[in-house]
Amino acid sequence: MTHRATQQVVQRVRPLLERLATRTIDRARLLQYLSAMAGVDWGVLRLRERLMQREEGDTVEVLILEDGVSGAEYQVQYPLCLPRDLDRAVREEYKRLALDRPLTTMNQVLFDHLYAASHCAGCRWAGPQHAQIHLECRFAGYPVNYEPA
Repeated sequence: MTHRATQQVVQRVRPLLERLATRTIDRARLLQYLSAMAGVDWGVLRLRERLMQREEGDTVEVLILEDGVSGAEYQVQYPLCLPRDLDRAVREEYKRLALDRPLTTMNQVLFDHLYAASHCAGCRWAGPQHAQIHLECRFAGYPVNYEPA
């Protein structure tokens, strides 16, 4: 049952991962990071330390996490594909998708980052008079009402 639930979460977050990361390794690191930080937010894991390390010529941030029950330690790399200014919004979106809660919307800042230039700027439903249409897109988490102007 756990395996099936995990597959469902991955299916729900896949579009977010693909929008933020182009390489498979980056998507994997992003998923691992988001899952771990959701665990911290939900009290399952504890963030013990953040370290900067050199890896393959890059400086990367490594997070040391501790399992609240077993005490086991895990290392997770901060994903290079995740802009720091979007970290909180992306983490909230991951939790929204992971929980599959009804009637919630994607964070406006994240939605704008992902779709404003590519879709919203050229959509015939642009403008504040179409706020309900914009809200429907944010509920879906992608431009469901996109129609070129």
